Amino acid sequence: MSKLKLSLLLFISFIILLSGFSQRHALACELIEYSNYSKVAPNIFVSSSFNFSKTEELLSMIKLGKSRVNDTFGNMISNPKVVIVTNDNEAADFGSNAYGKALLTPLGQCIIFGPKGQNINVIAHEYTHAEVHHRVGWLNHLLNVPIWFNEGVALLVDFRKSYLLENIDLSQEQVNSVKSNGFDFSISSYKASRVLVDSIDKSKLYKNLDKLKQGQDINSVFAM
Repeated sequence: MSKLKLSLLLFISFIILLSGFSQRHALACELIEYSNYSKVAPNIFVSSSFNFSKTEELLSMIKLGKSRVNDTFGNMISNPKVVIVTNDNEAADFGSNAYGKALLTPLGQCIIFGPKGQNINVIAHEYTHAEVHHRVGWLNHLLNVPIWFNEGVALLVDFRKSYLLENIDLSQEQVNSVKSNGFDFSISSYKASRVLVDSIDKSKLYKNLDKLKQGQDINSVFAM
């Protein structure tokens, strides 16, 4: 084998290994059926340490969270896998914090709900992430959907007190900074993103996301 072919083979192998490592949490979710997690409903899996006596309560809460998304934007068409964990260590196994995380990859959508995230606000929030990702597609989501927009839209169905518009006190400069300086995942950034999307027509969100999927620019589709 020539040096060129060998170098190319090593490079390709490195890219594959790097990709596998970076997507390890998504892979863990995709393979959840083959783990010690139990399936309690279609596409919903719970940790072996979950209190199974609370299964119906959990499923009811998930139903309420999904209903809030449907009532706000229209019926969802995404069908993400959902993984329920019971402690911070289990959450970390999927790259999540104690609240939750939506893993949005070329493999699809997978939502992790941590011990502090099994409530209607976080559930609706993360399901919205999955829906936006599903409707615009992975590549468009990666390239054309800013984090501040993604988080702001999810906060439209997340009624936690600190993110309610009437409780947000930020200057216009602070609000606009998440566009110019980037989203740093601080509470301030989340609040700013909520303010930025307030003018969005919720009833047309899905229609406008389809425009993004067709290649239109987010600033031309959403007047913000």
